[in-house]
Amino acid sequence: MIKKILIVSIVLLSAISFAQQEDGQYIHTNLTRATASIVAGSMLHYNINNVHLNGNFEYYLDNKISIRGDINFLMGSKGLTSDSIGLKDEHSLMLGVVYHFHTKNHVDPYFIMQPGFAYTSSYKEITTNIPDKNTTNVSYKAVISPLATAGLGLNYYFERFAHLFVETRYVYGNHLSEAPKPISLQELQITFGLGFNLF
Repeated sequence: MIKKILIVSIVLLSAISFAQQEDGQYIHTNLTRATASIVAGSMLHYNINNVHLNGNFEYYLDNKISIRGDINFLMGSKGLTSDSIGLKDEHSLMLGVVYHFHTKNHVDPYFIMQPGFAYTSSYKEITTNIPDKNTTNVSYKAVISPLATAGLGLNYYFERFAHLFVETRYVYGNHLSEAPKPISLQELQITFGLGFNLF
């Protein structure tokens, strides 16, 4: 799934790079934008793949700096750690600064940094000898875990009220549960889609 998303992202970036050039940078002070997208994530220390639903809201202080808040909801997680522990919940809230690189057209490349926190819970999968039921799960209670994230992205403002975007980011944190040891939440995420310019 990650390979397919990367291929689509490369095609999207290629199309944007040949877009019509216009005088002046499109982004400006007081521009407000919002997006909602599906995020594919691959955890770096385990064979676990996640799917998140993301929504974000961004306000441009000027054509170089903006403030952005993100909320993520874990829709599904597949895979286990080496200790047979999996994630039940990983819902996060982040707020940070975005630096936009200067361009002379509607392309808006950026770098983003956000601290935040996640509501996380996990379970341990245990093999049993019960007929017709090979495994059972023991749940650990949910906790609040600190997070930090950094990433690169690209917006393309093709229309007054809409834009295309592609973004990849690295998420750092630990699930601080009562499990035998903390679970690393380090994850590489990628997303793309259509966003809206509110003002």
